[in-house]
Amino acid sequence: MALVADKPFGYALRENVRVVSALVVRSAVSRFGESRFGFLWVLIEPALYIGIYILAHTALKASMPFGDSAVLFILAGIFGFRMSRGVSRKAEVAISHNHPLLTYPLVRPIDTIVAAFLLEGTIWLIICALFIIGLGYTLDRTIIAYPDELAACLLAIFYFAFAMATFNATVGALIPRYLMVFNLMNMPLMFLSGVFFLPSSFPPEIQWYMSWNPFLHCVEWFRTATYLDYHPVLDKSYLLSLATVLLTIGLTLERFMRNRIINA
Repeated sequence: MALVADKPFGYALRENVRVVSALVVRSAVSRFGESRFGFLWVLIEPALYIGIYILAHTALKASMPFGDSAVLFILAGIFGFRMSRGVSRKAEVAISHNHPLLTYPLVRPIDTIVAAFLLEGTIWLIICALFIIGLGYTLDRTIIAYPDELAACLLAIFYFAFAMATFNATVGALIPRYLMVFNLMNMPLMFLSGVFFLPSSFPPEIQWYMSWNPFLHCVEWFRTATYLDYHPVLDKSYLLSLATVLLTIGLTLERFMRNRIINA
């Protein structure tokens, strides 16, 4: 984040908070200020995935992948993937969307990423809570089996989302069309992340290849918090280590290539 030169740390921190807060408000207004449909779509999108899955599941008369509720299974998968990829996707375009503001001395590229991440992360937390409460009311039972595990899962997901957003945003600012090419992988990544199937049902050699996909671990970690007896294909250390590497590279690029990013 941007710090004010030759000023006490407390003063610089307060200035940074003001900058990021202003950027959060600006992002919120630009996204939802003219129409409320943007927020409604965030609600509708998971419901559409669930509806399509249930219709296909019923038409094919397929067996339940796990548990006794297809809605719960697919909902856990959707939020495991969408909370990680959805947040990172919005935050990684923050630099380009706020590029004119980078001419102001107080605004730095990382500030725009942080602001977009805070807004999008808050939105997805609200959406997740609404769906979990709604499904719990509908099924008349507790949806989250391990609340502590869910808290750890959400922290890991947001850490990974911020790391990926920082990496993609800085690389995307330096390499034209990088983000466009990366976004072509969104749909394949979702299908390969176990959103619609049970990863542990595959042979070990297939699971090994699947485990290189970090979004798979986000999905599996979310389901681990949801079910009492779920056996995941999950490597928490891999997800957190990869996030740390991406964040380190992204922050390093932002710091040392800042002028090039601003002038791009």
